[in-house]
Amino acid sequence: MEHLFDNGVKTGTFAKFVAPSVIMLVVIGLYYTVDSIFVANFVGSDALASLSIVYPIQGLVWGISVMLAAGSSAIVAIKMGEGKQREANEKFTLICLVSAAIGIFMILAGFIFIEPIIRFLGATELLWDYCREYAQILLLATPAAFLGVLFEYFIRVDGRPGFTLMLYLSGGIVHLGLDYVFIVLCDWGIKGAAWATLAGMATVMIVGAAYFVFQDTKLKLVLPKWDGKYVANSMLNGSSEMVTESSAGITTFFFNMIVLRLAGEDGVAALSVVLNTHYLLISVHLGYITGVAPLISYFYGAKEYLKVNVFLKYSRVFMLSSSVVLAILCFIGAPYIAMAFEEKGTPVYEMAEVGIRYLSAAFLFTGINVFASGFFTAYGNGQISALISLSRALIMVIIGAFLLSWFFGLHGVWLALAFAEITTTGLALFMFRRYKDEYHYDLLYRGSGA
Repeated sequence: MEHLFDNGVKTGTFAKFVAPSVIMLVVIGLYYTVDSIFVANFVGSDALASLSIVYPIQGLVWGISVMLAAGSSAIVAIKMGEGKQREANEKFTLICLVSAAIGIFMILAGFIFIEPIIRFLGATELLWDYCREYAQILLLATPAAFLGVLFEYFIRVDGRPGFTLMLYLSGGIVHLGLDYVFIVLCDWGIKGAAWATLAGMATVMIVGAAYFVFQDTKLKLVLPKWDGKYVANSMLNGSSEMVTESSAGITTFFFNMIVLRLAGEDGVAALSVVLNTHYLLISVHLGYITGVAPLISYFYGAKEYLKVNVFLKYSRVFMLSSSVVLAILCFIGAPYIAMAFEEKGTPVYEMAEVGIRYLSAAFLFTGINVFASGFFTAYGNGQISALISLSRALIMVIIGAFLLSWFFGLHGVWLALAFAEITTTGLALFMFRRYKDEYHYDLLYRGSGA
C-alpha cells in the first residue's frame, strides 16, 4: 500500500482497491443465500428452519474468525505503515497458528457437547435430525473457516485486494457446484448442504495459503515469537467484528425462540428467509468497510492524515447512497425474494414477504453504523467499535425483538432490526465527533485529493 497513492488519492485507484472487497462480500452473502434456496426448494421448509436453528453455531465460528483477522490485521497494517516489517511478519504468522489451534479445539468441544448444544438452541422434535446432521459436519469446517478469513484479511493488508475476490469466487464456485451435486443429484438432503459448505471453506483456505507460500509477498510466513499481549490485543481490537458476526447468531437464537412461539416451524422458515436477505444486502456495507479499513489503518500509522480524510469523503458518499438504494431494493423486491425460497401463497411465503418489507427500513441507517464500527477498529480502538456493534447487532436488537413482539406480535419481530439501527445511529454520530481531534480526521472533508 505504501506506493499505491504516491500521486494522490485518485477515485479510480481507490475504487480498484475497495471494489473487490465489496464484490467478495456480496459473493459470500449470495452463495450462502443460494445455499438456503437449494435447501428450501429441494429438501423442504423444515430443513430451511433447521438452518436458522443451527445458525448460532455458524455465527460463533465466523465471529471468532473475524475477531482474530480484523483485530490482528489492523495491528499488523499499522506496524507495516511504521516500517516495522519483520515484526509484522512475526505477528502475522503467530495469529495463523493461534487460529488453527482454536479451530481444532472447537471441533473437539462441539462433538462432545453436540446434543446439549442442539437442545439449547431450541431444536424441536420435527427439526432435531436435520439440526444434528448439519451441525456436526459444519463443526469440521471450523479451522478452515478461521484460516480462510485470516488469509483474506491479510492479503488485503499485503496490498492485493483483487486476489481476495478470486479467493472467494473459487470457494463460491466449489460451494454452489457441490450444492447442486450433493443436494439435487445425490439427494443427500441437508447433509449435502453442509458438505458443500465445508468444501467451499476448505477451498478458500487452500487458495489463501497458496498465495503466501508461492507469491512474492510483503508479508511472509516466518518463525514467530510468542506474544501473548499481541494475541490479547488482536482479540480486543477485533471484538467489535466478533460482536457483529456472533451477535447475528445470538439474535437469531432469540428470534427463533420468539417466532417458534408465535408461528411455529413455518415462522422459523420465514425468519430464515428474512435473515438471509439481511445478510446478503448488508454484505455491501460490510464489504466496503472491509476494503477501506486497511487504508485507514496504514495511512494513519504513516501519519498521512489528509489521505485518510479523502477516504472518508468517498466513504460518506458511498454509505449514504448505498443505504437508500438497498432500502428501495429490499422494499420493492420483497415478493420476488420470498418466491425464490417458497411458492407464492404458502404461509412461509406470506410471512417472509412482510418481514422483508419491514427490513427495508433498517437499511436506511445500516451504512453509517457498520462504517462507524469498522472505522474505529481501523484505528485500533476496539472498545468503541465493540460498543457500536453491541448496540446495533445485539443489545438493541434483543430489546426490540422482545418489546416490539409484545406489542405487535410477529410484525414486531420484523421491526426489531430497524429499531436497532435507528437507535444506534445517534451513538455512532456522537463517537465520530468525540474522537475527530484525537485521530486527526474530518468526516465533512470536501477536498479533491491528497
